[in-house]
Amino acid sequence: MLPRLFPSTAKTAALPTAAAVRRNVEAEGRRLDEAQQEALDRLESAGAAPIYLWGAVGRGKSWLLEEYFTLLPEETRQRVHFHGFLSGLHSALAADPGRAEHVLARYRTETPVLLFDEFLLHDVADAHLLNRWLPRALAAGVRVLATSNYPPHRLLPDPLFHEAVLPVIRTIESGFHVIELTGTWDHRQTGIPGGSAQPGWLREPSTESGGRDQAGGAQELQVPLGGGSRSLRAGLASDGVFVVEFARLCDDPLSAQDYLVLARRWRRWEITGVPGVERLEREPTQRWAHLVDVLYDERVDVLFASESPLPSEAELAPRVRDAARFVSRLRHLAERPFT
Repeated sequence: MLPRLFPSTAKTAALPTAAAVRRNVEAEGRRLDEAQQEALDRLESAGAAPIYLWGAVGRGKSWLLEEYFTLLPEETRQRVHFHGFLSGLHSALAADPGRAEHVLARYRTETPVLLFDEFLLHDVADAHLLNRWLPRALAAGVRVLATSNYPPHRLLPDPLFHEAVLPVIRTIESGFHVIELTGTWDHRQTGIPGGSAQPGWLREPSTESGGRDQAGGAQELQVPLGGGSRSLRAGLASDGVFVVEFARLCDDPLSAQDYLVLARRWRRWEITGVPGVERLEREPTQRWAHLVDVLYDERVDVLFASESPLPSEAELAPRVRDAARFVSRLRHLAERPFT
């Protein structure tokens, strides 16, 4: 067991109770299913320990942990997108060469509670960084709350690189309260036979040469990215909708950090020219998955304009990692009303 995972000097007062979370959920007009009830009781029993909550897509992991997290004192907590966290850590190390220990000891270690949604590792460089950062953060008194589609032992599942993540796995298994959220229902689906309505997925005969940024008289934008070293061409419609072509978002090498910057600046999007699945290459599809993660986590309203139906998990699985999560989140975005 790691020593002093959450020191008594950290702000641990007013830990949420299961009863308080249930009251909030009921006040929102929602209810917990049996598996969520069980997971919530285990969250309460964890006390102030770090949490690793995992389970299949759509079981309500992110929602449940968010309900718990929001009852913590606001000044003690921070929600961090995992892609953005890793990108920021890489950037911080690159900006301060020769002082890796200094950077690792201070990066995101001043906030008592960090919430990581979708704790996923597929990159060996990310695994090495996390091997170095996570024990330092825990020793500094950071309480990490994380959700994942993977049990700890299946992080970085590629057998060629899995050994690189073993220190992270050992840290989680020995120092975190690991909770599996079971259940068989994907709560992001409506249960309507034959599929649910998707008002946010617009079918157009062809979107390669058209979109509101061109046909709708939108104001043209050149959005600086990466500290101004790059830019993104997009449009801003008269109703405040950020309009951008799929190719500019996903064919070009944008990062998860770029997507975060855009999502936090504009809250209503229209993405035009989404290609049919048969024309999707692997790298643009993986960027699309990162983009959907960001838009979902940041609760951005999105319209997708495409010449083809919304793709299925089976169609996307050969082209993208974690296809089940990607499709579940994509469908959820497409089912939201766009107001």
